[in-house]
Parts: sequence; C-alpha cells; structure tokens
Amino acid sequence: MTTPNDAPYKYLQFKGDQSYRRYIQEDIPAKSLPAKPQEQHLLNVKSHGSYGALLFHPNWKAKRKEILHRDMHRCVHCRSDKDLQVHHRQYHFIANEQRFRLPWDYPGHLLITLCESCHNKGHNKYKVPTITI
Repeated sequence: MTTPNDAPYKYLQFKGDQSYRRYIQEDIPAKSLPAKPQEQHLLNVKSHGSYGALLFHPNWKAKRKEILHRDMHRCVHCRSDKDLQVHHRQYHFIANEQRFRLPWDYPGHLLITLCESCHNKGHNKYKVPTITI
C-alpha cells in the first residue's frame, strides 16, 4: 500500500508554459501494465513513463479542457485562476483487465479543477482512493 508521500509516480517538472506535469513511474515497469492494442505505444514512452505519457494524449487534453471550462477556469477551492490542474477524485482499477482506467475515461463528477497549491495540499493530506471495478 502506498501513502501520499510514497506514491508510485515521481514529479519531475512542468513542460514550458503548459500546466501538464511530467511523471515517471518508479516501481512498476511500464510493460507490466496491460493496455489495449491501440494504446500500447503510449505505455512504451520512456521519457515520461506510462501515466505521464497519457497526460500528453489528445483525449486527455480534450477532457482537461472540458473540465476547466465547466469549472470556469478557476480552482474549486480557492477560486484562483493560476497554475490550474485537473484532479481525479478517485482512481478505478479494472480487475478483469488488470489495468487502471485511462485518465480521460472518468465521468466529469470525478474530476475537479484545482490550482497547484490546493492540489499539492490535498495530496499531502489525503490519499486518492482506488476503487476496484
């Protein structure tokens, strides 16, 4: 079991002016995460790790844009419009496929807009629950 302080993804840096984060997965090789054939190439992107590569996918960018628009480009906690990120309120592990749901396949009510500060505070205080489906 991991805690918020020893999560399997390690933060690396921001990419330019974008609010997309780069992560590497420290303890699980990308090849151990099954994927649909059309998504397999995303799991082999070594520079960002499997999850980080998905955050650059056009489907995630579209979902992120949708959530930012819904939340009027403001943090839902402090109302800031700076350094906005889209946060998953829970993660879903699909048991019969032995993989996590793709970041853009979550319903809108499980995604919220947070500024970087509120997002970091939340992850330091709470563990994002993983639901097995």
